[in-house]
Amino acid sequence: MDDGTMDPHNGWENKFTWLIHLHLSNKEHLMDEITRLVASEPNNGAAGRLVKMWVKLALTNWLTLFPGRHRKHDEEMRLLAWDLLGSALAYVDWAKLVEMLTGTAPTQANLFTMTLYHSILGSSEFQQGLQAMLAEALSLYVAADAVKEWFEVQLDTWIETPAARQQQHAPLAILFQHLVENTYAVIFWEHVARAFQPEY
Repeated sequence: MDDGTMDPHNGWENKFTWLIHLHLSNKEHLMDEITRLVASEPNNGAAGRLVKMWVKLALTNWLTLFPGRHRKHDEEMRLLAWDLLGSALAYVDWAKLVEMLTGTAPTQANLFTMTLYHSILGSSEFQQGLQAMLAEALSLYVAADAVKEWFEVQLDTWIETPAARQQQHAPLAILFQHLVENTYAVIFWEHVARAFQPEY
């Protein structure tokens, strides 16, 4: 990606890697759990895969309200999901997205923009919600700002409302799950794991 997602952030390879470490090390009980997880695996690559599996399972269980999840991590997973999704939306090229939706630009863009684009094309609910915004906007940038704000409001509502997350097949739930999965691809998991190793 050449959209800034791979730029260094606070001493880490990118913002998503930094966010994972930040959230996993922010609470003592969670930090202790991750430290124990990687303690028996000296290989950073393998330890990174353990951390990735742990995060994916914990986030998926929270996102889907899985009844058997460890509820003691609910608040940490809520904040992590919110930060990952908010950051994914921040990397969307909103002007490019509007141009693609209106047929005035080729359909090639960064990973997060393309995920949003395909989600909108595949959902009549999204198309109906955005149609009026695009028609009424006086310029490309006004339209881009309106679409960006609409998705940010949807994210905030979805994160804060368990009933909204229970609708697993709703377009928003599917979109947000795909965006979270996108972030996994750009995280340097082995470096997160190494930060929890005693010798780091």
